[in-house]
Amino acid sequence: MFDAAGQRWGVTDAAIGILLATLCSLGWAWLTRTVIIDEWAQVLGAYLAVWVPLLLVLAIADAARGRRSRWRDFGLRFTWLDLLWGAGIGLLARGAVTLIELAATGRTSLEGGVLGLPTGFAFWFGVLLAPVVLGPLIEELFYRGLVLRAVARTTRRAGGSRPVAASVAVIVSALVFALAHLVVGGAVSTAAAWITFAGALVLGLAAGALAAATGRLGGAVIAHVVFNGTLIAALVAG
Repeated sequence: MFDAAGQRWGVTDAAIGILLATLCSLGWAWLTRTVIIDEWAQVLGAYLAVWVPLLLVLAIADAARGRRSRWRDFGLRFTWLDLLWGAGIGLLARGAVTLIELAATGRTSLEGGVLGLPTGFAFWFGVLLAPVVLGPLIEELFYRGLVLRAVARTTRRAGGSRPVAASVAVIVSALVFALAHLVVGGAVSTAAAWITFAGALVLGLAAGALAAATGRLGGAVIAHVVFNGTLIAALVAG
């Protein structure tokens, strides 16, 4: 499934990244509630509060405890086939989440007009660039590149077979991914929180299975881009 030779990072590194990102995100959310901050700075800070800790842990794991190659350490590779698989998996995941939303609320986020869209930098960065391009790449590098591989390697060392290690890693990484989105998502109601969790879990399972099956992140990144992109397209069109 994965080439682990020369890698010394593991679940501890993953836990540190998740903890730092959670604390920074919650700290930024508190700051924006107590200090007047421009909209563009609020949007930028909300993303950076999550991304910077994840990227820091990835960089340290790669440089100090890995092989100094993101392609080899975390599987950041793309093939033309990843475009096909990723697009298909992303659409299937979005379809599954749409069914969950219909069952829970009687409507879907794809109907458009759900959110009041910002303007200027907050729109171009916060609505388009961050969730559709940068977010999928950074989050897949961390959750499917580091977390999934760390869990799989730990499970193998505990005596689990390759299929068992892959299954455990996909499930654990998806759960962690979903919980992280639940914590930093700022859902306004219990129903919204459960939908946020379920949506992230579905995407996490789909992207994780694709990453485990191919041994690279290309398909998972594309699936994440398509999953988020279809929602953004619906919101903008609506």
